[in-house]
Formats: sequence, C-alpha cells, structure tokens
Amino acid sequence: MRLVNLTVLPTGAALAVIAPTALEAVYQPSLVAGAVPFAILGVTIIFSAQSLLLITTLQAIGKTKPILGISLTATIIDLAAVGLGARPLGTTAGAIGRALLAIGMMTLAWWTLRRVLHAPITRGLSKALLVAILTATPLPTVDYLLATNLHLTPLFRLPALVIVFALSFLIVSRQLSVFTDADFELLENALPYAVRPSLDMMRSLFVRERTDPKRNMI
Repeated sequence: MRLVNLTVLPTGAALAVIAPTALEAVYQPSLVAGAVPFAILGVTIIFSAQSLLLITTLQAIGKTKPILGISLTATIIDLAAVGLGARPLGTTAGAIGRALLAIGMMTLAWWTLRRVLHAPITRGLSKALLVAILTATPLPTVDYLLATNLHLTPLFRLPALVIVFALSFLIVSRQLSVFTDADFELLENALPYAVRPSLDMMRSLFVRERTDPKRNMI
C-alpha cells in the first residue's frame, strides 16, 4: 500500500495537470474539451489502485462473498452520480461517477478488511502528497514554454513532459529519501527473478542511503 501511494498518486497528479496536452497528443484537438474529466480521473486513480489492492487481499484471505456487495454498492453510487449529473455536467459527470466508484470500493473494501487485518491505506500518503506537488507543479510551466517558445506540437511536448516528470520524480524521491531498501526487497520477493537486475539499478538511483546489512544483524 505504501508503494502504491508513493507511485500512483504523483503519476496521477502529473497526468491531471497536463490533461489538455495529453489528450490532444493522443486523440487530436477534438477531445481537448474532455480535459476536466481526464484530470478528475487522473487525480482519483489512487483510489482505484488502493481498491484493487484491497479487493485482491480479500480474495487472498478467502473473503470473497463481500466482494459482490462491495461492487454492487459502488456501481449503484456510480450510476446515481452519472444519472443526476449527466445533463448539467456532461462527460464530467461520468468522470465523477468513476471517481465515486473507486472511492466507494476502496472505502467498503477497507471497512470489510479491517475486521480481519489492519489495512494501512494512509501509509506513505504524506510523502506521496509532497512528491506529487513537487513533481507536478513544474509541468504546466514546462508545457507552456515548449508551446510558446519552441512552438512544439502536443505530440512532441508529451514525451518531453514525461522525461521532465521522470527526472523530477527521481530527484525529489532521492532527496527526500522516499524509498528504502525494504521497499525494493519487497519488490524482489514479489516480482520474477528476471527483473532483479532492473530493480538493483532502480535501487541505486532512488535509495539515497543504503542500509548496512551488518547493522540489521545487530
């Protein structure tokens, strides 16, 4: 849950602030009007990621019966929001409905799971918010400069913005010591052995202070 918060929240925030450019680059100018719904989905994607992890945990411990009720309740909330807001808000109502669907599933799954085990949905959230603010804030300015000074089209601005975000995320995460050796040890245990060299390279980039194994033995 900590790794989900630290990675998904900054990524979603970055997508939200460059929503018009991302939409125009992929779908052409005809869908730029959908920037607000896209931004809503970007900001609230963290709830989708959290709910997916919680639902998977319920399945892993054999608590499968409540999942149907969780999905049904959240879907009703989604449909109600879309039905009430479709006329005045248009496609934005759909985005709000999907956001409420994710929030509803996350909340209900957490409530169901808390009776069995502790689900730390806020673990790492404060650092994730700080990283999201520091990495997403420069993107609109960079986007504006690329569009006005270099006159780049959205198709060429988008890769540049991705690179800026990746570098900002790396620098901020390293300076704030966001990730630890324990995070990468968790990933090594969860992911196939073939990706271990890539994880080792990422560990050297993101972890500022390496843990001394001898210190852990003491």
